[in-house]
Amino acid sequence: MPPGTATWTDLQRFLQARDNLQLATAPSADARPLGPVRWDSREVDAGDVFIAKSGLETDGHLYVPDAVAAGAALVLGTEPQAVVEARCAGSGLALPAYLRVKDSERAFAQASALWFGFPARRLTTVGITGTDGKTTTVGLLSSILEAAHRSSGTDGGFQAGAVSTLGFVEGGRVTDSGFHVTTPDAWNVQAALDRMRGHGCRIAILECTSHGLAQHRTDEIDLNLAGFTNITHEHLDYHGTFEAYVGAKCSMLDLLTDRPDQTAAVIFNADDPVSRQAVPDKLAAIGRDGSAAGTYSQRIGTHATWMGLEPEVRPGGMFVRARGPGNRTGALQAALVGEFNISNMLLAAALGHRLGCPMSAIEEGIGGYPGTPGRMEPVDVGQEFRAFVDFAHTPGSMEAALSSLRKILTAEAREGRLIAAFGCAGLRDRRKRGLMGAAAGRWADHVVITAEDPRTEDLRSICREIEQGVASVARPADWDVVLDRAEALEHAVALARPQDIVVACGKGHEQSMCFETTEYPWSDRLALRLALKRLLGIAVDPRASIYRLPTGKGRELPSI
Repeated sequence: MPPGTATWTDLQRFLQARDNLQLATAPSADARPLGPVRWDSREVDAGDVFIAKSGLETDGHLYVPDAVAAGAALVLGTEPQAVVEARCAGSGLALPAYLRVKDSERAFAQASALWFGFPARRLTTVGITGTDGKTTTVGLLSSILEAAHRSSGTDGGFQAGAVSTLGFVEGGRVTDSGFHVTTPDAWNVQAALDRMRGHGCRIAILECTSHGLAQHRTDEIDLNLAGFTNITHEHLDYHGTFEAYVGAKCSMLDLLTDRPDQTAAVIFNADDPVSRQAVPDKLAAIGRDGSAAGTYSQRIGTHATWMGLEPEVRPGGMFVRARGPGNRTGALQAALVGEFNISNMLLAAALGHRLGCPMSAIEEGIGGYPGTPGRMEPVDVGQEFRAFVDFAHTPGSMEAALSSLRKILTAEAREGRLIAAFGCAGLRDRRKRGLMGAAAGRWADHVVITAEDPRTEDLRSICREIEQGVASVARPADWDVVLDRAEALEHAVALARPQDIVVACGKGHEQSMCFETTEYPWSDRLALRLALKRLLGIAVDPRASIYRLPTGKGRELPSI
């Protein structure tokens, strides 16, 4: 079914087939074309379908009159029709055709997939989830497939696109999606898949978050291959319990769909105790036996499908000798910092192999991957110490990032210190603040605690919770609290001596910071570069645009 050719009747029948329909007032044989599907009343045009979704802060049913006034021809919601009609009547409007569904989130995904003609069914689709490492793994796999495509040509079937935290990845190019979320809403996910198919892609890679899975943004996508990085403490503010978070991650396996020529498969991290238990349990629960699962590991004796042997930190990055099925081996070297990236390299290699990529393409793709913006990204303006920006914003990723940098210092047998600047987000999981503080106190020599998206919470209170974590470990690092993030980065680099390492954690690639309900332009990558230039007395273009955070002292932060 080509995009935009479905009818109202097609939608009604599809919702009935998915057991997501309560009451219908639309005619049972209505050939009117289905309009584009919207959940934001401000985006509705004449003839569109409006789906009223209930969110954390508001209820889409309250905006049905706005959608109708904008020209919505069909409304879907979970409220009784009489309630919705009365709300419209209060605004002097008549409710058009209405379908009462059981679950608006699911209905949004179902209607979106139907409108675009189920593009995933004409692609080999890969889903990658986990707490940490998703974006880097998507990037590595995209690079592997690009290498395979170069060597095999258009007939090889390796042309791929991806949707990730960074945006759209296609043909080795990254373009900003503008969504500022890892997994866009269902309409935009389906639109991205349709765009890939239209551009000749054979393979689609989706970075899947727990929020996206729990909110059904990836429903109606047939996954042929799934990959798990790890599952650690994160997003308990949304999911409530760790068990619910794990369940959301593993719900990606509900999307597994066999192809006529190949059984769907999942590859997970045998070194991660949660994945090692949860993934097989979920496979058993959905009636898929262990033959559908592959594993990867760096631990000798685990007998994983893919083994990482002889891992090394080399001047050019990370190296590991990978041994896969049939004892085939490959030398994988990537220009990535941090030994935790070896797991990401192994998962990308395993997924690439499952997609049919030769080992030569796996080696070339991983070797040619330039690194993920904001993930252990070096910042160098000529200073005598090393500086990095990293996205570490969970207890697990903080532990991994700082322990990896500590091992670099230890391996060099020098007197270098590790200086870490970071904060924790407001209105998010409070329990991780102390855990992240403890990780920093354990591995760093000096910690600078600062702002990171405090939103409507009191920034000083957030910092105090982090301080308690830093102080809780035996022989903790020294620490300072500098509320303004620009000043905190300047303070961190001012502390540094030759051979030290400075790392700014938490913001990574992100381009804004939220205070109260306002997003202020912000980039750690630019701010750290500016702090280093100021330290060295390097002039900054006075005509550059500015960043100003509410915590600043009226000082402007030029971009570079």
